[in-house]
Amino acid sequence: MIVTESGAPLLEPPFESGRRLAEYETLLEIGVKLAGTLDLQTVLELALENAEEVCRAETSSIWELDEERRELFFRVVRGRAAGAIRGLRVPVGQGIVGSVALSGEAEVVNDVAADSRWHGDNPSGDFRTRSILAVPLVAQGKVIGVVQLLNPVDRDRFTAGDLWRMRQFATVLAPTLQNARLWASQQRQFFQMVTALAEALEKRDPYTGGHVRRVVAYSVLLGAEMGLSREELRDLRLAATLHDVGKIITPDRILGKPSPLDSEEVEIMRRHAADGASIVSHLSNPWVLHGVRSHHERVDGRGYPDGLTDPEIPLAARIIAVADTYDAMTTSRPYRSGLPAERAAAEIHAGAGSQFCPRVVTAFRSLFEEGRFSLEAAERAVEAISEAEPHL
Repeated sequence: MIVTESGAPLLEPPFESGRRLAEYETLLEIGVKLAGTLDLQTVLELALENAEEVCRAETSSIWELDEERRELFFRVVRGRAAGAIRGLRVPVGQGIVGSVALSGEAEVVNDVAADSRWHGDNPSGDFRTRSILAVPLVAQGKVIGVVQLLNPVDRDRFTAGDLWRMRQFATVLAPTLQNARLWASQQRQFFQMVTALAEALEKRDPYTGGHVRRVVAYSVLLGAEMGLSREELRDLRLAATLHDVGKIITPDRILGKPSPLDSEEVEIMRRHAADGASIVSHLSNPWVLHGVRSHHERVDGRGYPDGLTDPEIPLAARIIAVADTYDAMTTSRPYRSGLPAERAAAEIHAGAGSQFCPRVVTAFRSLFEEGRFSLEAAERAVEAISEAEPHL
């Protein structure tokens, strides 16, 4: 039996079969919701949202285990203490939550001030912890995290009923969380492999160092400004990473030419869009296929390889076109100097409705005029969508 710090047993309300059946039904519904996605951030957000249905508390969080560093951390936290504890990391075995992760046993502490493991709240915040309910998340026999609730709402202590409900909730959540973490890890490894391929290919052209990284960052920044979802931004990131993969077929004499290309060489260079689409067609990802094939299309129909017009050009390609062109204009080549940022921005604005999608240019203009279109800001946008892809 879990006991309080004073040794008194937790209070258990009278058993009611109807109420217990309703609780099982709620848990089943939660399980169905969680099983509907493999996106890690979505799983965590759904879990905390539904944890509040199971047991109301002033603050709820899901700590995940960083196995390499043997620390607990969280990506999402809800409630009054969110601001004070966001970004906190706790070594396994330290504090109450760390003890639960180490032992694999749930704990209720209804007077944290009397527990020697409690190190106090953030003195700069106005939240005060009275009670903690912490339940380990166990998948395949291993602790992968801890669900933690702070301070029951409208009550002075957590009960044995609260503990029972949260244990059942943890049983539902743990395998779903583990699947989402594994999927995120696989996605990260795949993206790292793709990025390595793109950067290796980039080394064939001695004049475009860092181009892929910058186009990816600018594309994600533009996509975020346009309101794309996290999943769409990740697909856009992959498409931008591979946008020039077709150049693996382009001869070195053309890629590395230190002077402008002649008309025949231009035609050979232009083949990289269609060649790249052929290479990535096996990925079965329309964002990637369209971004690679169509990022040199123009809304007036004068682009290549297909001469698409405004309504036909996919969104990924429209966004990458602006990012790619801006970076090309601001990057120096042996035969010309890169344009100043203000001049390049003016060229992007002038191309709205002819070369570029007006919607994307509007997003670009807002970012640029507000001082938010920079490589640093763009890289932060990439980091933001990478946070839910853990090293396991």
